[in-house]
Amino acid sequence: MSIDDQLAEWGRGAQALALLDAAFAQGWITFLAEPRDLASLAKLSQQDPDRVRDVLGALVANGIAVAESGRYRLAPDVAAAVAGDAPMDLGAKVANARLVARQVENVVRTGAAPLTAQEAVVVARSFAFRAGPGSRAVVTMLFEPMPEMWEAMRDGRLLDVGSGVGGFVLTAATMLPGMRATTLEVVPEVAAVAAARAKDLGVDDRIDVRCMDARDFVAAQAYDVAFWAQPFFPADARAATLATIRRSLRPGGLLLVQELEAPSEGPGFALRRLVAQAQGIPFARTIEDLVAECADAGFVDARVITSDFGRVALLTA
Repeated sequence: MSIDDQLAEWGRGAQALALLDAAFAQGWITFLAEPRDLASLAKLSQQDPDRVRDVLGALVANGIAVAESGRYRLAPDVAAAVAGDAPMDLGAKVANARLVARQVENVVRTGAAPLTAQEAVVVARSFAFRAGPGSRAVVTMLFEPMPEMWEAMRDGRLLDVGSGVGGFVLTAATMLPGMRATTLEVVPEVAAVAAARAKDLGVDDRIDVRCMDARDFVAAQAYDVAFWAQPFFPADARAATLATIRRSLRPGGLLLVQELEAPSEGPGFALRRLVAQAQGIPFARTIEDLVAECADAGFVDARVITSDFGRVALLTA
């Protein structure tokens, strides 16, 4: 591929992502979940019909929408990704992809990739389950090979460390009415979203959302299971965080860690690693690395499980 062809490909990708992000922001994606004609879309956007027709043409050309008999609707794969039972929020994932592009630029220009509070919310939402039918199906499949953790959670206490907006813990809470949980999230704005989601789902009486540094949490042997969202913890906080988790678990309590992304030679991997390293976060730690890290903190009896969602390890305090 020539440099001109490669540049054109890069440009098309960036432009298509910008198109999709703007379509979400303007309400087009939600509106096009049902077939719509040009007049209704012009009324929604309050724009000239000719300009709306051009936007629709771009959406169709980029596989976001389809045209049928003068009406427009989302392409089937996009419609499935934004449906109410979809496990993840496609709009949040698109917004995060745009954010990562800006972070890459910042790293090249300044060597740093700071996050504002609202950008931290964008990141957290992009990785979170939506606590609906789709996410419940995913969680069920995830725990099929480790029923001992699911049973410990059923009427037990979960410590969710680095909980973000509570995608995993809130989904589990809707499935296990006897489960109680404490979540630890360091960014106030992110924790506030988690608390609001818990209230909306009617599980806030069982979910204690804490806004604090996990290293400062004190609750000796109070929990049956723990989940550590390790990909978001910087190097200088990891050992102390693991020490907190181990102190918080009862003897024999279980810790779950996930290998979020395996090392790769791909260009996207290199860009994500660039941002993570600028933030001081060890990127793409293998499950073997994670098991060794947890063993250094005193966890034992590691069991590595390979699933459709990647590799996870279950360890004992």
